[in-house]
Amino acid sequence: MEDSKKIYKTTLRSGAISCIVLALGMIVGFWVYNFSLKNAVAERVSQEEIETFFEKPLAERAMLKKLPYNLVLNDDLPVNAGACVVLDTSNNCLIYQKNQNAIIPPASMLKLVVMYIVFQEVDAGNVSLSDVVPLPPECWHTNIPSDSSKMFLAEGQTVTLHELLQGLAVCSGNDAAIAVAHYISGSVDAFVERMNYEMNLLGLEETHFVEPSGYSEKNITTPFEFAIFANHYINKYPESLENYHSLLTFEYPKEENLPKYQQGQGRTPILQYNTNKTLGKIEGVNGLKTGFIYESGYNLSLTAKRGETQFLSITMQGPGKGNEQGNKYRMEDASTILEWAFASFSSVKLSPVESQSVVVSGGVENAVSLVADIPSTLTVPHIQKNLDLTVTIQKPEVLRAPVKEGVEYGKVIYSLGDKILQEIPLVASKSVDYASLWKRALDKGILGK
Repeated sequence: MEDSKKIYKTTLRSGAISCIVLALGMIVGFWVYNFSLKNAVAERVSQEEIETFFEKPLAERAMLKKLPYNLVLNDDLPVNAGACVVLDTSNNCLIYQKNQNAIIPPASMLKLVVMYIVFQEVDAGNVSLSDVVPLPPECWHTNIPSDSSKMFLAEGQTVTLHELLQGLAVCSGNDAAIAVAHYISGSVDAFVERMNYEMNLLGLEETHFVEPSGYSEKNITTPFEFAIFANHYINKYPESLENYHSLLTFEYPKEENLPKYQQGQGRTPILQYNTNKTLGKIEGVNGLKTGFIYESGYNLSLTAKRGETQFLSITMQGPGKGNEQGNKYRMEDASTILEWAFASFSSVKLSPVESQSVVVSGGVENAVSLVADIPSTLTVPHIQKNLDLTVTIQKPEVLRAPVKEGVEYGKVIYSLGDKILQEIPLVASKSVDYASLWKRALDKGILGK
């Protein structure tokens, strides 16, 4: 009997100890889970993964956009040209527009598209800038309309693709455009088809070409759409500005370009000056291309960089009777636009914002990362001196499951003083589904949500 009582007491004591141990274990486990839930951190998303997450089609990446804030610094610039678009090249932001959707022939600005395709072919390894290009009769200057711009290609000459690009950029050679078209695509018609294909990739619906030199009035675009192309071009091939579009002069044909029977006769190359007369005259101008036919007026694609800020201006339907007057108005417009732009705005480089971890209540995972598509730069207005750009991150402390990938749950705010310049959504980098009912109840008890 006493043995039975001892066994009973021992069992009771063991059971009590087990209960105490179990209770302590549950308390410790609850405390550990409580701590881990409240301090849960999602795996950091790398900058490369963030860029991939927000990857956009080419047409969307190239599209121009309005400034992300409402601020009118100048209602109406005194621009002589009938149509105009001005933008910050670092972020595609428009800062000025005038008749931006007018349908106008690009004239020789079209040669930028020719050069763009050449650079694509060089990148693809299909051609080299040092290639010697055959010159079919169609491109000889004697077979080009007499009122055309020319680099003076002729039968039997030896010319490289690099020299043809110089002839396109500096003296706007229509003969060079035809030579390049034949070399790249085998014919003018095939090359024009390629040009239109590339414009379609950029989403340019009002832009269409019929030949590669810009001589025909049937080539059409708008200032807005040509600005999309030109901005994409200089962002993809920025070296083209220094290597071609900022050259002041071009001499051709040199001795080595001539057929052997003409060499040694003391011929002097034809010296031509860049058709863009703003080069060297307006601070920071480093390109890009002029254009003129009677149907378009005096057109000018223009880039200028001062410090880390670069603007692109497209002016079309410029007035003028003759080149002297046309260039005078081009110069006036370029000076008006650029001095205003640089006095009113600057491009400020933005640092990437790291992924932001947020606790998830009632989810199969205890935390999720929020990511933002931060632009490389912000166009900051000069509204007041001694104001610093500030960044504020707004995000919830806790999210309740389910969390949906790509949905906005917070934002990054850039401000200048009390002026909000841009708000960028923080979105979930992945989805987090419901957990079990027990976990959802437990998380709600801990987090109150």
